[in-house]
Amino acid sequence: STIKHEHHAQCLKLIQKAMEKEEKKEQVSKIYETCGVYLGYALAQYSEFYKIDHVMILGRVSKGAGGDIMLDTAKKVLAEEFPQYAHIEFHTADDHFKGVGQCIAAAALPKF
Repeated sequence: STIKHEHHAQCLKLIQKAMEKEEKKEQVSKIYETCGVYLGYALAQYSEFYKIDHVMILGRVSKGAGGDIMLDTAKKVLAEEFPQYAHIEFHTADDHFKGVGQCIAAAALPKF
């Protein structure tokens, strides 16, 4: 069976809209902070096995102010918890490319 992600995409759209509302921004930004913590810890774990100097961040979740919060939080986690990996540089694309970047990256994967 095929996994359907339409529901997740719709939830993300609602979260991004809520980030635009000043009265909800503080509460909703906690979602992005949590994602940033997970990203920071995941990169630290991957760095135990791979030499990582650059990370390209793609996907709709990285768009807008929420994406900035997520990346800033990941950088903070690396700097404070894993200073040996604080050198990792994050790279992003423009907002349009972020929205479709995962599709482009998936299309470029080699066939097995």
